[in-house]
Amino acid sequence: MKTRAKIRVLGVMTGTSCDGMDAACLEISQSGWKALWAAKVGYPASLRARVLSAQKPAAQFTSLEWLKLNRDLGDWYATSISTMIRNSSPKPDLIANHGQTLAHFPAAENAGMTMQLGDPSRIAFATGITTVSNFRDGDMAAGGEGAPLVPLFHSLLAHVLDPKKQGIAIHNIGGISNLTYVSPQGDVLAFDTGPGNIWIDAAAEKVTEGRRKMDLGGKLAAQGRVDWAAVTSLLKHPYFKRSAPKSTGRDEFPSELFFSKLKNREASPVATATALTIESIAQAYEQFVLKKKHPLKSIFFCGGGAKNGVLMEALAERLNFVEVRKLEDYGLNPELIEAQAFAYFGYLALNGVALGGKWTGAQGFAPPAHIIPGKNWRKLIQSL
Repeated sequence: MKTRAKIRVLGVMTGTSCDGMDAACLEISQSGWKALWAAKVGYPASLRARVLSAQKPAAQFTSLEWLKLNRDLGDWYATSISTMIRNSSPKPDLIANHGQTLAHFPAAENAGMTMQLGDPSRIAFATGITTVSNFRDGDMAAGGEGAPLVPLFHSLLAHVLDPKKQGIAIHNIGGISNLTYVSPQGDVLAFDTGPGNIWIDAAAEKVTEGRRKMDLGGKLAAQGRVDWAAVTSLLKHPYFKRSAPKSTGRDEFPSELFFSKLKNREASPVATATALTIESIAQAYEQFVLKKKHPLKSIFFCGGGAKNGVLMEALAERLNFVEVRKLEDYGLNPELIEAQAFAYFGYLALNGVALGGKWTGAQGFAPPAHIIPGKNWRKLIQSL
């Protein structure tokens, strides 16, 4: 890949939790990247409700409703991003928008399907800036899972986090939890471990009758008892035993599945969901990293789950065979890692670089993304 210019890229991420939009503007060149500015916007309640409703197992949406949702998400992205750019400096040369995942059905032999909505043309029109989107489709066309993609960015961070080459993992706890293991030789093993915050959020919303959309700091979990019978039953889900490459989402782990297993009325749904997340993460490391004799010195956590003190304390206790670390100690904001990753992916896509790897299972060159030229398109491509 050859490019002369430093390009400013705004990465925009709305995750499975649907709690908000994270944006991170990076200056990127062949020699590296540096953070310029960041912003966050809360999810509009009515739009969030439509997104979650569309993902329910029994949902029946007409084609018109899907089109309206794609349009309205695109307009929200466009308006929010335009405001961010107007209130920040410097202005980006490129926007990389992940979009809102509405469905993810990975499968072998080029049969996988994924859907991220939020019309990127509306972003390019509103801002005048070239926009990159649909990062997962090309990987799936090449027979890959289309996820997780962030390991490509995590592997860059490993050079800073593991200078002694002892073997580390960077673990994102978003709506779905995913790990990236980087060996002392630089080899990458990565996959989704299962529910991260999606069941915790659903449980918190249910027990508070909608007053809370998440368990801030883990306070609700700390007050309740765990239904261990439910945890044991849920851990029998075949996904947890499946070998990588693998990825998942709400389609495979709907909240209805979680609530159907709760039998102990004296137990806390929030504490139970939290315990499931902890145990599934720990078992993933035991089964797919340690059992394979991969050296592992430290695990660095990021994502929204890293802010849950109760969750992190319990994880550190359960993962007592390794060091549980914080990205903040290295000057990295754990909440912005995914947005920063997609800013980097926008830069790579503009240069025709595939985003997956052997961890996604793609065979051959996987087209990296869709590019929507903005008013600055000619000037942008002349700088490459």
